[in-house]
Amino acid sequence: MSESSITLEEDILDLYRSPIIGASYNNTFGEENIKSLVEKFRSLDKEKMQIMQDLVVSYSKSPDLATSFVSVAVLHALEMPKEVEEAYLWAKGLDENEKFIYHFDIGKSLAEYFT
Repeated sequence: MSESSITLEEDILDLYRSPIIGASYNNTFGEENIKSLVEKFRSLDKEKMQIMQDLVVSYSKSPDLATSFVSVAVLHALEMPKEVEEAYLWAKGLDENEKFIYHFDIGKSLAEYFT
């Protein structure tokens, strides 16, 4: 991976972490994180868009609920239904599948409302 893609990955991870989900009324479900990630994606050139898309797709299958939930919302906002469906299929195989699927549904709704 080139130095610029490592920096891009760090920038993207910062957008997942800040602001902290649930720390404020305005970011109860990661609304700010979703908006920031979508805006970041739309500001990139084609090459960096592909890097970010690959990262978000991989994060959509994270065992960390907040990470996968935000990722699914971002993918939905960016109109990537195949990637969203893949995340749902992945979640169905988890022990806590109902919790993940419930949050994915919330994320999709948030993406439609906030992006």
